[in-house]
Amino acid sequence: MNVETQFVRAMVGYALARAHTQRARGAAAKTRGSRNELGASALEWAIISAILVAAALAIGLVVRGVIDKRTGEIQNG
Repeated sequence: MNVETQFVRAMVGYALARAHTQRARGAAAKTRGSRNELGASALEWAIISAILVAAALAIGLVVRGVIDKRTGEIQNG
């Protein structure tokens, strides 16, 4: 498994765990009878996390492209 795949898996795992935690907090609050917006918060965290994962992946791909290009230039003289 390459580094990019490992990174994406870790970020997606984080996003899913964060969303699960927020859902669990919302369920606990619901059983206590308090009204809150943790369900909406979980969705917002999932969306933000997905955006951050996509941005990090895009930046990683650009950096890798630059490094590969420079490596080729050095090898070719």
